[in-house]
Amino acid sequence: MLTSFKTFIAEICISTMKALVFEQAGNAADVIQLKHLAYPKPASGQLLIRVKACPVHPADLLFIAGKYRYQPVLPQIAGLEGAGYVEEAGHDSIIPKGSLVAFSKIGAWAQYVVVDEQDVVLLPDTFPLAKAAQLLLNSYTAYGLIQEAQVKSGDWLLLTAGHSTVSRIVIQLAAEKGICVIATVRDEAQKQELLALKAEEVIVPEPGTLKQVIDEITKGKGIKAALDAVGGELATEIISSLSPGGHLIVYGLLDPQPAAYLNAEVVFKNLVIKGFGVRGYVAGLSLEEKTQMISHLVHSIGRAEFQLSPSATYTVDEFAQAFAYDKGGKVLLAF
Repeated sequence: MLTSFKTFIAEICISTMKALVFEQAGNAADVIQLKHLAYPKPASGQLLIRVKACPVHPADLLFIAGKYRYQPVLPQIAGLEGAGYVEEAGHDSIIPKGSLVAFSKIGAWAQYVVVDEQDVVLLPDTFPLAKAAQLLLNSYTAYGLIQEAQVKSGDWLLLTAGHSTVSRIVIQLAAEKGICVIATVRDEAQKQELLALKAEEVIVPEPGTLKQVIDEITKGKGIKAALDAVGGELATEIISSLSPGGHLIVYGLLDPQPAAYLNAEVVFKNLVIKGFGVRGYVAGLSLEEKTQMISHLVHSIGRAEFQLSPSATYTVDEFAQAFAYDKGGKVLLAF
């Protein structure tokens, strides 16, 4: 009888998995629960992935709060991307079982995830897992922002929220192209890390001084483009700091206050002010362009010297500690 009971328990464990689920939108720390759910099964054209690691992005928290561009279907498994190994693949799949993949999928925070084959990126077996888990959302964003900014070697590029993961990826990708990056931060202690990543300048500007500081750094040339994750008064100052023909690419909303500008300034300097959403950007790429982007990112980020290490890693059972982490940098959930 005891042996039969143990077998029964073992079968239950094999057929269920751990997942982080919310049944109502809200603050992640308040609404996320660890659940045991049925083991998913892939259909034709899909892969079953044994998830190893997922990042905790601001976008994940917005999704859980019901404030993201995609709304949850409750009850909802949380998470938007991750990395793991292919557990099951169809006989006609071009991605074999056991392959390391990065994937984009709503409902990523689970031990097993079913993903359409077209939504995964096949990686070399030696690709670092922590980098694989962060490859899609932030890296695609960084790559796309540089492309949309239309900057080239020798141009000056301004970043707000300069210590964010996206900005740190932008700094390193831009340095490969000879683009001169000025990063704005709120804390002097963050300067040395960003300079080590090859930012040209790291500044903590006082309100109302940004244009003067930029003019001094660029010797009056001004910035060719800015990637803004903040908005508000800072975005207003950025517009005045752009050189003729400059681009302001807006991709974040840290400051809820509106930006302001004079039409004359935008018109006479032929400025471009454009919003950026990574999913819309990727959807607009041709197959050739997307393949080129993935190849570039896998090569660049896969290099040992490319810095993309998480600040902390917690197991799925320690999810509450992951949400409480407040020392900056990226947090990973390990499954």
